[in-house]
Amino acid sequence: MPSTLSRAATVLPPRGPLRPYAATTLADWFGNGLFLTSAALFFTRVVGLTPAQVGIGLTTAALLGPAVSVPAGRLGDRYGHRRVWIATALVEACCFACYMAVDSFPGYLAVVCVIGLAQSASRPVKSAYLARIADTAALVAASAYSRVMVNIGFSLGSLSAGVALVLDTRAAYAALVVGNSLSYVVVAAVLARMPDGHPVATGTPGPRGRAALRDGRYLVLAALSGLLYIQAEVLNLGVPLWIAEHTRAPRWSFAALMLLNTALAILFQIRAARGSDTVAGAALAGRRAGWALLGACAVFACTASLPPGWAVAVLAVGVVLLTAGELLSSASGWGLSYGLADPARQGEYLGAWSFGQDLARATGPLVVAVLVTGGGPAGWLLIGTAFLAVGTAMVPIGRRAAAAPVALP
Repeated sequence: MPSTLSRAATVLPPRGPLRPYAATTLADWFGNGLFLTSAALFFTRVVGLTPAQVGIGLTTAALLGPAVSVPAGRLGDRYGHRRVWIATALVEACCFACYMAVDSFPGYLAVVCVIGLAQSASRPVKSAYLARIADTAALVAASAYSRVMVNIGFSLGSLSAGVALVLDTRAAYAALVVGNSLSYVVVAAVLARMPDGHPVATGTPGPRGRAALRDGRYLVLAALSGLLYIQAEVLNLGVPLWIAEHTRAPRWSFAALMLLNTALAILFQIRAARGSDTVAGAALAGRRAGWALLGACAVFACTASLPPGWAVAVLAVGVVLLTAGELLSSASGWGLSYGLADPARQGEYLGAWSFGQDLARATGPLVVAVLVTGGGPAGWLLIGTAFLAVGTAMVPIGRRAAAAPVALP
């Protein structure tokens, strides 16, 4: 299969439907950047919730969400992935607008759970729709372009939200919520003008019913991929906790490390995806991600006793390795999820992939927090060794899945 990844030289995808698809991703994540940067303060200062109530709502939504991944994928397979995506975008637009009327915990819980369900439903249909508008050989490249737009959009949204954080007024926070709501309207408007994409490839689909959920190797690889994605919790949770509690690095250094991660992700995601457009290549990318993440954790473990300047410098090296693991694990997940999906049930399969990943990642925040804060350097090495084991296991399982797909009963 010829690879198109080697021709990727810019952050913009080739002309055609991938350009407006990238625009939807940019708008979506610009809105997310606006809202997520200020969400904690909005809920506590404007809505009047306690931090514990905010956490309970987000956790409940995260637990409910995976239940709709496979049904949403099936709806997309039957009625069109673009149509289902438009519906989820409009639901999210309405629900985020409803936050302006929320003044109690029950109301917040209801809205956040509907948003969680809509977001989980949108993930498989977004991916399946991308498969309809991109060349088969270019799916991983197209996913890489989309991830670049995620990072750019979120960064721009976060920077814009900084104005509201400085003003620290109800009106400023409300503007961010409304802006996020409008971003979903923009997504739906762009999608409404896009084509449905090429027809589903013919193949030998599995039986009616839970075909994707019976494909054991596919689900195992989804879970392994989800475990590699726990690297996001390492960056967002583990590193700041480590800096604050176990190193002499200034706390502001975490902001600089986040900027470094974002810049590297924008510059190198497309390049890191090269070679992952086959199942074998994607599995190897998972193994390389495991090595990079082990290296990152080992570097973080060495920073506890360093003076401030050296601690920041060595932490930056760790973030570079962590970002390499992030980019490679993303490319691995794209290659495996697309490459092993039944082409006649792509939405359903990608829904199952999302379901498996979400279940695997559910314990990530707790495990990372416990091992980093209580385990010290040994905790970092344990996390890194687990990443390597997960990445290494993907190669033989991926090889067997590609060579002899599971025969569904």
